[in-house]
Amino acid sequence: MEGFDPAINYGPNDAGISAITIILGIISLLVISWLFGKIYAQVAQLFESNKKNDK
Repeated sequence: MEGFDPAINYGPNDAGISAITIILGIISLLVISWLFGKIYAQVAQLFESNKKNDK
């Protein structure tokens, strides 16, 4: 009987990384960046309106 060789017997999915995990990770990065852009736009609009009111 041969010994157990982890390099041969383990694959990329053995670490818990599956296609659905990768897809969900990419989608979550897109959603987070979109939310950051929306929040930034709202804050910029708030500061712009405050600047107009000060004049």
